[in-house]
Amino acid sequence: MNLPAEQIDTANDFGHDVLYGLSQPQKSIPCKWFYDEAGSLLFEAITRTAEYYPTRVETRLLTEVVPALARIKPGIQCVIEPGSGASVKTRALLQGLPLLRTYVPMDISADFLHEVSLQLQRDFPALAIHPLVGDFSDAGFASAINTADLPIDSERLVFFPGSTIGNFHPEAAARLLEQFHALAGMSGCLLIGVDTTQDEKRLLAAYNDAAGITAAFNQNLLKRANRELGADFDVHSFSHEARFNRSEGRIEMHLVSTRKQSVQLAGQRFKFDAGESIYTESCYKYRSAAFIAMAQACGWHLKQQWQDEQESAFTLFLLRSAR
Repeated sequence: MNLPAEQIDTANDFGHDVLYGLSQPQKSIPCKWFYDEAGSLLFEAITRTAEYYPTRVETRLLTEVVPALARIKPGIQCVIEPGSGASVKTRALLQGLPLLRTYVPMDISADFLHEVSLQLQRDFPALAIHPLVGDFSDAGFASAINTADLPIDSERLVFFPGSTIGNFHPEAAARLLEQFHALAGMSGCLLIGVDTTQDEKRLLAAYNDAAGITAAFNQNLLKRANRELGADFDVHSFSHEARFNRSEGRIEMHLVSTRKQSVQLAGQRFKFDAGESIYTESCYKYRSAAFIAMAQACGWHLKQQWQDEQESAFTLFLLRSAR
């Protein structure tokens, strides 16, 4: 097992995105930059909070899905996971697919990915682990997968849990679904988690936990900018806020300036009024029919779906290539 050379230029890309985002009328920082090592650990802590139902519900669904998947697609030999994080839910797949030989975790945080991959290799010594560092939304990563040391004709499953698809604007989400074709191959499948919950009260609680972990996760973006880019954000003068945008069908996360202030970065100074925000994340909540229609338009065919009925409407969709 080794970490490949195909790694993004983190400092340059992060700096570019922050400078560009802070220059817009609605200041913003892309949510992919949440996940340095500290951010990845904070997100794993979020998934264990009482309010954050997606991880708990999806993990419960997987106890039903994995045995069914082993029957529906018994020939899966390779699992590819864009944005793998700690690979916690993936362990059910690694244990439950009878012919599985290879696992490819992909993540933007090199140190975190390396640590997780080493642990997985210890726990699953018979598996070939091929970690890839970088931004899975970059179309070039499909070629990185296809040039990696993987069996050419292996049947592949792309695993995209956690409702991460909701972090992308619908047009970008559609492009991502199309890119997953290149990862899965002609005979491959996609197992994807989608938060189809429409309960506003439950949604807002999930993104504003009482312990303040989501707030720390959001504010870590500013700490990272200070540390890696030499910015001078006063982190404590930006408060976390989750909002439900009903017309767009999404939760939004913002960092709201609690006072009039300015921030220096790379020789530029950005002014904030009290109440002005940095928009850091969108979490779109699709109705099942709307997501299926989008997936079909992107060349996927619905094979099966599993929806939670105890606690939310979170859904796992198994899609196969229709091309």
